[in-house]
Amino acid sequence: MIAQVRPFQALGSLPSPVSKSAAHRVLILAALCGKACTVRFDGTNDDIDATLRCLAALGAVFERTPEGVSFRPAVFPGVNPELDCGESGSTLRFLLPVASALGGARFCGRGRLPERPLEDLVSAMEAHGVRFEGRRLPLTVSGRLSGGEFLLPGNVSSQYLTGLLLAAPLMKEDTVIRLSSPLQSAAYVDMTLEALESFGVRTEKGPCLFRVPGGQGLRPPESCLKVEGDWSGAAFPLCLGALGGDVEVSGLSLKSLQGDRRIADLLALMGARVQRGEKGLRVRGGALHALETDVSAIPDLVPVLAAVLMHAQGVSRLYNAGRLRLKESDRLETVRAMVVSLGGSARIEDDSLIITGTARCPGGRVSGAGDHRIVMAAAVAAAACAGPTYISDCEAVAKSYPAFPSDYQTLGGMWNVLDVR
Repeated sequence: MIAQVRPFQALGSLPSPVSKSAAHRVLILAALCGKACTVRFDGTNDDIDATLRCLAALGAVFERTPEGVSFRPAVFPGVNPELDCGESGSTLRFLLPVASALGGARFCGRGRLPERPLEDLVSAMEAHGVRFEGRRLPLTVSGRLSGGEFLLPGNVSSQYLTGLLLAAPLMKEDTVIRLSSPLQSAAYVDMTLEALESFGVRTEKGPCLFRVPGGQGLRPPESCLKVEGDWSGAAFPLCLGALGGDVEVSGLSLKSLQGDRRIADLLALMGARVQRGEKGLRVRGGALHALETDVSAIPDLVPVLAAVLMHAQGVSRLYNAGRLRLKESDRLETVRAMVVSLGGSARIEDDSLIITGTARCPGGRVSGAGDHRIVMAAAVAAAACAGPTYISDCEAVAKSYPAFPSDYQTLGGMWNVLDVR
């Protein structure tokens, strides 16, 4: 499908979307804890639904309510279920170790998920009693994952480390994970440790080392868990505010461990007027200028940062962005193409994206590349263009932010889905 959007000044307030990063972790632990447990969150998305679908296939028993999910005690039979991960990399990489600790499963997925790397995680698990049929999706894991010492690179995906940490309480032995290189996206691992702590799991963290004592099991929190708002998703309406608007997003914790909370600081550095409050963040337009920053720990912010920087004065450089090539699309290329398609100037140099601000880009036709963040970033960039913009694959927003089209319209934008049959 194709979305037609037009220039506008974004004005208004919104609740933040649910953090799928936090939800994945909490839902998995709630399903595994063996006792009744309630997880509250507002809304859902395709990736969260994929994790719940896989947990149900593993044997989890739960009821979905308007407020979230209520889990009941369940027995995980280990009968080699099939887990359809959809396009969710987090679901796949988190549940590979978990399902292996429970006795095995078959995994499948679609889109670019079968192309995304698993090799380092597969090798680490094979050294601990797991057998793989296939190295990429579809694949089957059998045997039972045992504890001990794991060796992983820290510069490929923090999701490998999170998957092993989530599985660790299920194993009798101590689990020690050593990193052979510095950890990127460390904030996501801190979120995992926080989630484990909320279920009574003791962990130890050192330089390039994580340790989970064996045989701990999981204990549900005394009260229901509330999943926090998503800084990654909220970045899109906040950036609309930076482009000459006035937007407030509530439900964001200023103390969150989410790495993408840096969007507030980055927008302020670019010249937007940023106001922090107890319930969230307000961003208003300002005289925007170029930015140079390391994005290795915040790769999901690159598309929407580019959407703002193409309208800012000067030459911006987003560097250490190589991991973007392994996302739902090759985001280094698709972000560059998005900027150029709208009449802006962008180029790739090694692992850097160089963007030269362009006065009043005309708008145009953008390929969404089946990538939710490219679609939403293009819609943000289009708000400050001179003419209409047409964005393909607009249905991809359901992966992380299904309410984005309606929220876009709440702020004053137009989101017209064209009949392309």
